[in-house]
Amino acid sequence: MDVAPRTAFLAAVVLPTERTAVMGTVNVVKTISQSFGPLITGILVQRNLFWVVFLVAGCLKATYDIGMLVVFVGHKTRDERAAEARGDAAAESH
Repeated sequence: MDVAPRTAFLAAVVLPTERTAVMGTVNVVKTISQSFGPLITGILVQRNLFWVVFLVAGCLKATYDIGMLVVFVGHKTRDERAAEARGDAAAESH
């Protein structure tokens, strides 16, 4: 998932009070994991397994995107939570 869609997605599903912590955690994990890429690529290319680099990169990207979807599949957006709150408040007032 590219940066802009990921940021928009996280902003929609995470509470504003949690947003900074969640986005910071995602960025730290992403940066740490990216630091291993050149090392692994160098080892594989040295062994003439350059095709494996593309295969592993694609699999990791797909796993990351699917993982984000699985983690947040049940979360409601801020708008949905606000609509529920308004509906609940209206139901209680009657």
